[in-house]
Amino acid sequence: MNKILVPIEEFSRLSMSAAYFAVEFAKRNPTKILFLIFSPSPEEEETSPNKKNNPWLKSFDDLIQQARTEKINLELLFSNEGYLETVRRFARDHNISEIIIAVPPAQEPIYNTVNQKIDALRSHVASQIVIVRPKEDKSVNRDWNIKKEGSPTPLKFRNPTDKEGK
Repeated sequence: MNKILVPIEEFSRLSMSAAYFAVEFAKRNPTKILFLIFSPSPEEEETSPNKKNNPWLKSFDDLIQQARTEKINLELLFSNEGYLETVRRFARDHNISEIIIAVPPAQEPIYNTVNQKIDALRSHVASQIVIVRPKEDKSVNRDWNIKKEGSPTPLKFRNPTDKEGK
């Protein structure tokens, strides 16, 4: 059975993307998911004033409940130690096959920080690092080419048998 590690520094759109990916992967493959949450303890997490104000934490709790209902093998672990060293040690000690980390779009300020963490992990762990990119909100302008008259035209997709230049 594969073991997947999902390190969560804070509950955000990125952590939810990684958690959702892990749960969806586990639905299709015999996998145990280990969520490593960087927080002092489960009790402090439950009583934290940020819990009520953070919609991502509520989404995470809902996802965990849904996964447990679907009999997905998962475990919640907590750490109050440093991120990089803890993830490295945890991956080694628990024979983790994949580490799932979400990466923001390149234009976001934390993009470089997240990539530096990934590079540091790659050089110190034998586990495969799976990069997840959160789905972006799609607007009409991204999904359709708008003609000058204002009528939408669907995007044209290449058929695999089409040749270049046609």
